[in-house]
Amino acid sequence: MGLGKAGILNMLFLLSIVASIQGVASAQDFTHIISNSEDWKDVYSIIHYANLEGVGSSFLVSPKHGSLLLNGLNRNNDIRVITSKKSPFVINYDDVIKNSGFKDADEVFVENANLELIEELPEISNFIVVGNTYGYNAIAVAPYAVLTDSWVFLADKTNIDEIDAILGSRDVENVMIYGFVDRDVREALSKYDPEIIDTGDRFKDNIEIMEKYLELNPVKQIVLSNGEFIESEIMSGREPVLFTGKENVPDQIRDYIKSSDIEVGVLVGADLVGAATNIRRSTGISVIVKFARGARAPGKAISAVEGLDLFYIPVPIMDLSLHSAKYNKATSQLELTYKSNSNIPIFFKGTITPVTGSEERTRIGDVEPVFIAPNDFKTIVYPDLDFTEEELSIELFTLYGDSPSSLEKILEKTVDVEMINVIDRCDISIENVVYSKPKESFVIEIENMGNVDCWADVELTEVIIDSDEMTIGSEGAVKIDSGKRKNILIEQEMTDSDLEDNSFVNLIAYYGEREDSLVKIFQGKFELRVKSISFATIGLVALAMVVLAAIVIFVVMFFRRDDDDW
Repeated sequence: MGLGKAGILNMLFLLSIVASIQGVASAQDFTHIISNSEDWKDVYSIIHYANLEGVGSSFLVSPKHGSLLLNGLNRNNDIRVITSKKSPFVINYDDVIKNSGFKDADEVFVENANLELIEELPEISNFIVVGNTYGYNAIAVAPYAVLTDSWVFLADKTNIDEIDAILGSRDVENVMIYGFVDRDVREALSKYDPEIIDTGDRFKDNIEIMEKYLELNPVKQIVLSNGEFIESEIMSGREPVLFTGKENVPDQIRDYIKSSDIEVGVLVGADLVGAATNIRRSTGISVIVKFARGARAPGKAISAVEGLDLFYIPVPIMDLSLHSAKYNKATSQLELTYKSNSNIPIFFKGTITPVTGSEERTRIGDVEPVFIAPNDFKTIVYPDLDFTEEELSIELFTLYGDSPSSLEKILEKTVDVEMINVIDRCDISIENVVYSKPKESFVIEIENMGNVDCWADVELTEVIIDSDEMTIGSEGAVKIDSGKRKNILIEQEMTDSDLEDNSFVNLIAYYGEREDSLVKIFQGKFELRVKSISFATIGLVALAMVVLAAIVIFVVMFFRRDDDDW
């Protein structure tokens, strides 16, 4: 039986992996591993490899760190340096180590530590697969992976074939998919009947993996982190890791701690002291903040403390600001416009306390979290407010995060409110909602029914994508001239199965005369039409047919003329 093209490619890949780590496999015994790479995926994989091997580990965070790190290690260690071929911090680091008085050191090189080091662990049969875009999911599973002797693959659609080849060469017992991964990754791993933890909320996912850890090792002490960096205790597997949130502790984390048997939380990172205080007050557990270590720099009579070795990993940028605050006398409404400086969609929920000169206060706010697309504006209108004084300010307290239930960050400020007197005359009509397969986008056709130019921004709620409900939106308001129509696109890849699950879509349109103050809202449910081929493609096909017909006619007439001459 032939291997086939896929089988041959997989065999070639495995042979290349074996060849690339031949130096590693033939190296001498070691008692401590040092990661020498600027790539977080290498650092994570090297430290995880060391923990599975049961040896100590360290990682470099800069070129200057190379010598400093050695000051904190026992000179009797046999050091193995695992160095990135593409992005090392220190060149010839093994010589630096030997010259520093260590017993021995050897250096091996890797192209991709995550795919190569697993070949040194032939006994591993359990695997956890996470996405490799953002690192917090890898941090969440690290303790459980050490506890269960599982290798963590950092997967996406570009490397899933190599991962599948590695799995195919082993007797696989368990595969877990944790958090969001590319659709191609799920499809490739479906043959292994994987356990899937993906609620759409990284804090809820974190609680699930925490509970699985505690079932096997019911400890009373845990590590608290925001999941934004690699640190030795976080990766060790001695305690599970629970995410605290950056500034605000999400309700589900607070409630989980209160209902659990956890007694002590070791919070790693000096910038999380506020979260530590919040947790201690709201849950009653003891919180120890680990923010420094003894200094390793020699030559000082009194050694100062030194910051922890932290290797920061990619995380989504979540940043929300208040763009403007206006009170519209013509409509008796407060208009707050937020600006997202994030690179992912986020949700926010505000509480506003108006303050007038007479100290009158009427607290208002959002009942449900509000969606805002990356780098977009969103105006929230609070109607039926009667402010007669000319001076007005607000105290703003807004929570925000990457899902409606993960509002971990805080926007808090006091701002003066601008007084305006504006009647918005914008009027629009939603004509069609179509999904274009060629453009891989939802296309919303909007007509401007009024006598003024309008701006519009749209979003679709409760869209089912790969069995998960999501909110998606356009990136920025689009201008629609008076009396004209315009299409607004929301880019989103949808499979045929997804389209079957979304025969109708819920649409919200925000619109108005002012680009950064879309104070009007239209909501509706629309049947989703699917367009499989574009008009441009139809035109090209028609043109090609016309050209082909012309060629046929020319050839027929040419031979007919030759026959007549004959």
